[in-house]
Amino acid sequence: MPDYDKSDDSNVVLTIPGNVIDENYSLLLIENADIDLTTAVLLDKVQKGKPISDDAIKMLRKRKLIEGRKPHLYVSKRIAKATNKEVEYTLRKGFDDVECREWIIKALKDHTVLSRQQINELLWSKLPIDYTEEQKLRKIGNLLTKMRKNKEIQTDENRLWHLSEQNENLSEFK
Repeated sequence: MPDYDKSDDSNVVLTIPGNVIDENYSLLLIENADIDLTTAVLLDKVQKGKPISDDAIKMLRKRKLIEGRKPHLYVSKRIAKATNKEVEYTLRKGFDDVECREWIIKALKDHTVLSRQQINELLWSKLPIDYTEEQKLRKIGNLLTKMRKNKEIQTDENRLWHLSEQNENLSEFK
């Protein structure tokens, strides 16, 4: 509803509440991605980290315009490209498990052993920027457990990580 609170005896001031959108972002979307204005406003909210309704999330997911899990939603690769936000997309998405596993294997080939703290440092910046510290620790822990169960890596009595014997002679990670 309009607001007249700033009016006085000689002036009438009308305030109409609304959403502030990034006009340049919205224009890029409309020009490059065949997006209507309503969808552009929703995507603008997503890229700003503002909440949107569950129905809006479903609609944007169905059209493959957003990725991620609530509340850490981000625009899809196609939208990031249309709006020149490729780097932000990659930072929000982070590296997948295969890429993180490759980093661990490469580091172990280079250095023979790594502590959990060193592995955390290695992968920290490669995980999605929206993850909390706890989520990043859990993600790394789950990845190490999976790799250990697959006999790719192992720990010693000092709790240092090594390549498992079957992987020590591999020249390339598979």
